[in-house]
Amino acid sequence: EYGFIKAVSNSILEEPKDTIDVIALGDSLIYSSVSPMEIWNEYGYTVYDCAEAAASMQESYESLKVAIEHEHPKIVLFESNMLFRNPKNKPWYFKAKNKLLQYFPITKYHNNWKKLVASKNSITDINKGYIYITKSVKYTPIDNKTNLHKAREILPENMEYIEKMIKLCEEKGVKFVFISNPSQVSWRYSKHHATVKLAKQYNLDYIDLNLIEELGIDWAHETKDDGDHLNHSGAKKVSSYIGKYLNETELLIDKRSDPKYKSWNKASIMYNNQSTKY
Repeated sequence: EYGFIKAVSNSILEEPKDTIDVIALGDSLIYSSVSPMEIWNEYGYTVYDCAEAAASMQESYESLKVAIEHEHPKIVLFESNMLFRNPKNKPWYFKAKNKLLQYFPITKYHNNWKKLVASKNSITDINKGYIYITKSVKYTPIDNKTNLHKAREILPENMEYIEKMIKLCEEKGVKFVFISNPSQVSWRYSKHHATVKLAKQYNLDYIDLNLIEELGIDWAHETKDDGDHLNHSGAKKVSSYIGKYLNETELLIDKRSDPKYKSWNKASIMYNNQSTKY
């Protein structure tokens, strides 16, 4: 699906320049939880998921640099789960990627070119980086309320890249927001406390959707893989909540009636028709 080089997070380059309000940056928890078209349908804000499966901080930083220069968004939503991923777990990937790009730079975006060639109706990715999955795997939540007061350590190399991301957003006038998407497998209180501490250190917002009861995630029906990621039903709840948060920032405007964004309205029709198939 991704090819040798994960080009998914760079698919935002298919979008017209300076048309994206919000970049949702992160790993699979982002593209399983945040559906940009749900937010567009309800609020008229343009959101794009720049996410890769098991993304490292280094990869996300590179994706952010590309996206922020192309789109100049007003808000970045950063999935905090990446703060706790050890980048040393896949050194072979970075070594192979750098060597391949040295000789074949076009491979960096090869999936994007295929999508552009095959594109019809002048619409690129109708899901805007979101992975639409309706599969449901029944899951019974476990007691993960351990380390209620202890904060997980953030590796120095990850701190280096999160500081780079925050600094880049400050320089570009972009609001940086930490977010923890619902996951019974990846989330722990220790991660929550570490992210709270980091958000306070930089005076940034932090939305932990694992602790918001009003979200009402039904883990028996709204996960696709035993509680780690949400399916489409769960993602609709998350997206509605995120849309409400974005609305309350008063940084964005409804673009649904703007002719410049007619492709989003076309994409919305296709997205909604996609929904009726399931």
